[in-house]
Amino acid sequence: MKFTEHRDSNVFAVKHYQPGLVKVNNLTFYNSFFITQHTTHDDWPCTAIEQLTPQLLDPLLAQKPEVIILGTGDKQTFPAPQLFAYCAQNQCGLEVMANDAACRTYNVLTSEDRDVVLALIMPQNLGAAPIDNREKKKRLLFKQGVNRHFSPLITRF
Repeated sequence: MKFTEHRDSNVFAVKHYQPGLVKVNNLTFYNSFFITQHTTHDDWPCTAIEQLTPQLLDPLLAQKPEVIILGTGDKQTFPAPQLFAYCAQNQCGLEVMANDAACRTYNVLTSEDRDVVLALIMPQNLGAAPIDNREKKKRLLFKQGVNRHFSPLITRF
């Protein structure tokens, strides 16, 4: 029996990752951000694992995920143990890994329709590009549920 994956075109999936750049569907992120299956938040102000606090985790926890997949850059770097406890107190797991592994894990979990948040810490010094008007328009259309150019294929990184 042949199985074919059918992804909802309004589900956000990571299509490409390289250090300093992540493509989610047709959106490009250069700075720290977090996403769920149906929302994107490109204004997450955490640029280093040392900056991570319970206050920065609150917007992620507000999404009511089963687990937060936290990408810490090119290398896996663990946050303070108190942050794991804070997530556990809020009935949420916290998994920490390098950004590339976090992107792959997020795609697998969303393909299983799990409630998950992907939060990636993107260092500021990797050539962050400003968001142009065309990119802003794409993000607005995605937030409104319009997705005309999405290909349901999952691309390898």
